[in-house]
Amino acid sequence: MKISAIVMSRVLAFVDTADLSPTAGINAPEFVREIAKQFQFQKYPQTLEELDPLKGMTFLTGRIGKRTISKFVIWSNVLVIETRSNTTEAKALLEEIILWSAAKFNLTYAPEMITRYAYISDLSFYSEAPILSVSPLWENIARKTSAALTEIWKEPIHYEPFEFKIGHDPLVRKWEIAPFQITRRVEHKFTENKYFSEAPLTTDMHVALLEEYEAGILALHGKTRLQ
Repeated sequence: MKISAIVMSRVLAFVDTADLSPTAGINAPEFVREIAKQFQFQKYPQTLEELDPLKGMTFLTGRIGKRTISKFVIWSNVLVIETRSNTTEAKALLEEIILWSAAKFNLTYAPEMITRYAYISDLSFYSEAPILSVSPLWENIARKTSAALTEIWKEPIHYEPFEFKIGHDPLVRKWEIAPFQITRRVEHKFTENKYFSEAPLTTDMHVALLEEYEAGILALHGKTRLQ
């Protein structure tokens, strides 16, 4: 397996933002302008509607030194950052924003105020393994569908397994968590063996599970991992 790109890393820090300034509050327009200036965000909230944390105050395309930030969003109960680096660096960038803001605006911040972190990792990768061929029953359906469609359309049609996805029952918790999925990379032919995967995990754990999964698929097909 070869990782071709980190498509997106998202880190969510769950915190009651009202507790950061429990009595005096802060001037939202000033706070937003200073954040945008310090971290060089090219787009940031400016209207009263955009300054509403219940709807999410969104900052786009910023940086800390040479490290880029795709998106930073302030909600009333969660802070969200998205980058093209791994989740470890994304978390570090988020912490830098929080610490700078706490010092600049005299916020009553302590790390334990963040009740938990959550992650989304999006990757694209290449694999020579038949990574979506998890069942001979799927393959049988694909063959029969291909044959039927070839007859219907009067041209060669070849179906293959397209996606693998696992997730939780969305009715058993209030907020849905992203599934773990592997699918063909859009705008690439199947023969290119390029895939996209999303997981609600750190980047390192995501990669490790993909490698473990690839090794298992190769073992099922009586092959060894291709370097």
